[in-house]
Amino acid sequence: MKYIFLYISTFSFLFAAKLQEGDIELFLLARFGGDTANVSGFISDEFLYKHTPYVGLGVETRYVDESLLITKVLDDSIQKHLQVGDRVYEHNNEIVDSLGLITNGPVGESQKLIVVKKGESDFRVMEISLDEFQYEENKNSFLESVMRYSEKWYDYDVEFIDVLKKKNTVVVHYRWEGSREENGKIYTFSAIEFYYINKKKDLIDKIVGLWSEKQFRDQFE
Repeated sequence: MKYIFLYISTFSFLFAAKLQEGDIELFLLARFGGDTANVSGFISDEFLYKHTPYVGLGVETRYVDESLLITKVLDDSIQKHLQVGDRVYEHNNEIVDSLGLITNGPVGESQKLIVVKKGESDFRVMEISLDEFQYEENKNSFLESVMRYSEKWYDYDVEFIDVLKKKNTVVVHYRWEGSREENGKIYTFSAIEFYYINKKKDLIDKIVGLWSEKQFRDQFE
């Protein structure tokens, strides 16, 4: 059973007053709970989410038929290696699973992939170097990501470490943990995000994620 928080009854009250630190906590709980209706009510039509920079392969995937189907390529430079519709079957000699392409290592480190290119049936061995990426999502894309992320997890919890507000900016430091199945392995990450509030509309215009200590450590094997 997923983490439950009684924010529904308070949601309609949020816009009677200016967004406060506690409202951002409600937003995050709705976000990780996959409640796209309430998430949409917090963000403006011009909303932009700038993801935390990360070191990786620069693709988004979906687990389909025992492979990772590439659904999005984040940077033109990676398209000479991987395109939407390609399928990844192995990563660094390990069969892939629904957790996706989990990479550890510094920029420039080579990753070995077993791939079937779109429209082909033969397996290819590819060596692709890790790079630093940061991508952006608009409102519609963000809401789709919220739903997809919540569907991956059996349960989760969010710990709010600190929430600070100054003028039209709210800074949130939180820790998320979750498991894929009952009594399964626990996965966790920590994040710091800046929320920029449109004072006229009293809605979130932009979220910018920052590097965390864990992301720095993940570059070391």
